[in-house]
Amino acid sequence: MIFKRSQHSIDPDTGVETDETTEVWLADFGTHELEEELRREVIKLKPKSEAGFSWILVSIVLLVFIVVTEIALRDIGLKMYWSEQFIFWMTWAWRLVILLVWLSLARLRWLLSTDKMFITTIFSFLAAIIILGVIKIVYIKSAWAWLNLLVEPLWMIILIALLGALFIKVTKNKSIKN
Repeated sequence: MIFKRSQHSIDPDTGVETDETTEVWLADFGTHELEEELRREVIKLKPKSEAGFSWILVSIVLLVFIVVTEIALRDIGLKMYWSEQFIFWMTWAWRLVILLVWLSLARLRWLLSTDKMFITTIFSFLAAIIILGVIKIVYIKSAWAWLNLLVEPLWMIILIALLGALFIKVTKNKSIKN
């Protein structure tokens, strides 16, 4: 199948008239499956680029997600009569899961640069921990809640730095091949 498009133009300097013809050839292989397979192979050949959405918006969405899920986890823990210590460790396990999922999405799926990945992670998690620390002070009303507000952001920075560096080291070859 051939699609032709012609364009007649005149050069204003010399007055020469030209006809430009564009031909687009489309192959018809007869089967839809073969065409789909060819499209998939062509997509694989394209270089992958960084996701084109606002990483500030992603940071805010991640922040809200962390705060909402940790409050829900705390409420579930209180309804199930978990101890404060068990709720504390479950919260940190949940943060670890969220951090690993976020790093894998940012690095492997959306191909964010390491700068954007770390800035988004640090902003979202630290802001969420500070907000949750203030909420814990209101709920728990003990000196340990105040201490957690001072200590948990430092622990989170260390965790982000270690896991982020490890994740970049492990996925460095995978992101180059993709």
